[in-house]
Amino acid sequence: MSKSQKRVLITGQMGFIGAWTAFQFKREGWSIFGLDDRSSYGERLYDVAELGLLMDGEMECDVSDLAKWQNWVEQIQPELIVHLAGQAIVPRAFKQPYLTYRSNALGTLAVLEAARLTESVRAAVCITSDKVYENSNNGHPFSETDPLGGGDVYSVSKSSSELIAKAYNNSHRSGRSLSIQTVRLGNVVGGGDWSINRLIPDLIHAARGGNSFRVRYMDATRPFQHVSDVVKGISRISLAALDGEIASGEAWNLGPKDSSFAYVRDVIELFKKYYPDIEVIDEEEKVKEDLNLSVNVSKYSDRFSPPRDNSVEGLYRTMKWYQAYYAGASSIELMESNLY
Repeated sequence: MSKSQKRVLITGQMGFIGAWTAFQFKREGWSIFGLDDRSSYGERLYDVAELGLLMDGEMECDVSDLAKWQNWVEQIQPELIVHLAGQAIVPRAFKQPYLTYRSNALGTLAVLEAARLTESVRAAVCITSDKVYENSNNGHPFSETDPLGGGDVYSVSKSSSELIAKAYNNSHRSGRSLSIQTVRLGNVVGGGDWSINRLIPDLIHAARGGNSFRVRYMDATRPFQHVSDVVKGISRISLAALDGEIASGEAWNLGPKDSSFAYVRDVIELFKKYYPDIEVIDEEEKVKEDLNLSVNVSKYSDRFSPPRDNSVEGLYRTMKWYQAYYAGASSIELMESNLY
């Protein structure tokens, strides 16, 4: 499919992954529109890199507000919707369970309903999480066919999003050439993430502020994946969906190369190479989380191509971004140099 003049609507474009996704699609020649409730706070890559200048239109709205959201979709008539908006911070979900579920599950419902009712939309790609799986913490790398589940509101909100997408694919596409895809992400790292309650950003905040860092689970494993692999994967899956090269209703794990992972303690040791003076304290009171997470990315790798970075390579690339940025490099030029 020729990407010239094609229109993509990205929800959550002001977030960390949303900003990188918008930049990736702009590099590929798309007209880009965004919808975000602007609820995030603090330093944001979207503002630092002035990515708003690249947008062809934006609307401030809660994505679960169907009336406003659908009106915006009808106005801009996109061919593609990439749905990233939602409550993405796991510890926050324990304090705000209702808002988390409404944002993640009902947000997906509103996105797919608007897509169903708007003739121009030919593909909707909904981004969820590796936490959608029923997790026994045995270290088993999850495949797309593994059972969905979740032992906390954040995980259930994401698995509910998957089930909503499945229901729309099975029952609500009658007479429409609408492809619905879900993409399950691991722990995404990369330059320009300053969110609270994420490992790398929290380490950055602590080190640069001269504070100690409290870690929840030193021996937890996570499929850390670089954001450049994530946005490349979203682009590839979106194009294949629009071209009819993949069936509607597919789910895709996106993770690091070779289904790799890293221990949290190894991430901290890597970080200390750049900030050797940081004090790390093992948190005594811990929020309950899954300790072992890894994903099998063979489906994506076989259909498209393997991710570029394994977990360790992605973490090194991330630290080099921050090192260059704080030395005065341009954030937009650093983004360009990381993408492929």
